Amino acid sequence: MMNRPPNTEVYADLRTEMIAVGRSLTAVESELKVPQSPAWRIRDVFAHVVGIVDDILSDNLADIGADSWTASQVSSRAAKTLDQICDEWWALAPGFDALGEANPVMPMRAGADLVTHYHDILFALGQRGARDTAAVRMGLERYGPFFCERANLAGLPVVRVVAGKQVWQSGDGEPAAVLVGSPFDLLRAFSGRRSAAQIMSMEWAGDAEPYIAVASPYGLPLEAVAE
Repeated sequence: MMNRPPNTEVYADLRTEMIAVGRSLTAVESELKVPQSPAWRIRDVFAHVVGIVDDILSDNLADIGADSWTASQVSSRAAKTLDQICDEWWALAPGFDALGEANPVMPMRAGADLVTHYHDILFALGQRGARDTAAVRMGLERYGPFFCERANLAGLPVVRVVAGKQVWQSGDGEPAAVLVGSPFDLLRAFSGRRSAAQIMSMEWAGDAEPYIAVASPYGLPLEAVAE
């Protein structure tokens, strides 16, 4: 793990930044569609990331990651304004931060999702977020090993991922393929924010093609994604 602040602190800082973005938006802006999650508006994305925190604290994790689980997070907050959703997030913060101190995996996993959606929202607003951040690196600490796990479970030859000092691989021995990239680009690739063509054009040593099918757990967009 790289030398960076603790997971709870990284998550809390990004939460503060995202709430500030949310509170700055007009009602019209909160209804803008998010291209990377085309079924959702900005307000729906906020509902999702707040719902994750609520579900973790409520131990509502039986269907974690399922479409029905995320859909409920959004639908249960459909009557709330974006400000009210931000109020709920802020009210949940002390409990989630305390949980994170005891179990740092929780803010890391929630933070990986949060930083992904944070950049999605900025893109929907025509803005560009900082790419070399502790939140991006923490997100990759979730998605990098997750990619290697999928490659291993698929029976693919060993693959190594290199993002500066962050390095993972899917098994022992010399890798058949090596993917090198910035933490931001690798995070976006592994979270379904890069097309197959974009991932193939990244800096690979060895044959990239076998790994495209497991690059993201969410599938890949058909068109190139700019952010």
